[in-house]
Amino acid sequence: MSEEAPLDGEPADTHEAIMMATFAALQKHGYPGISIQRIADESDLTKSTFYHHFDGKDDILLSFVQYMRDYFERGYRIESTGDPVGDLEAYITVSLGDYPAAEGTPTAGERVGTYLALRAQAIQNPAFREEFTELSAALVDYLAEIVRAGIDEDVFEPVDPDRTAEFIITTIEGINLQKTTRTDDPGAMLRDELESYLQNELLVDNVSF
Repeated sequence: MSEEAPLDGEPADTHEAIMMATFAALQKHGYPGISIQRIADESDLTKSTFYHHFDGKDDILLSFVQYMRDYFERGYRIESTGDPVGDLEAYITVSLGDYPAAEGTPTAGERVGTYLALRAQAIQNPAFREEFTELSAALVDYLAEIVRAGIDEDVFEPVDPDRTAEFIITTIEGINLQKTTRTDDPGAMLRDELESYLQNELLVDNVSF
């Protein structure tokens, strides 16, 4: 995988080209309508190239889940500024896709929507479930580090870092689900409520976002 953000720019190799084509096909046809032919139609590669690298459609989709897992795990790991409050706010911004996409690249909403569509398949797909379990564990570990730093610096209340991180991540995923599956957009209101909760329950009295 290239060091560039996945799904952006030119693919570094054939595998990445297939992953980018898979994303494009999922955007057009959704998970139920995906096929190797439709993935191939989104690339400059022949259908035989796909079979050279993968056993079939299910193999491609599992690889794409792994690809997206790597994307979200890397993308959510913002570089620490040494300010736990600022790092937490930046994490929320990135996780909720509240930032502009570069011209010609998929929007944050498209990326998150694809992530949620794949995650829904984990209900009946054990291999998908394993990938999302590993992603959730990695994100909880990372966010718990931010919470611990805030506790050490006396800007966060002495909460349980792991339980708090799990709760924040679960709440963010719920907000993303609402944003991507409703005709209205409650995202701004729900983010305000999340930050109000954190202000009252996590940040100490003399600290604010």
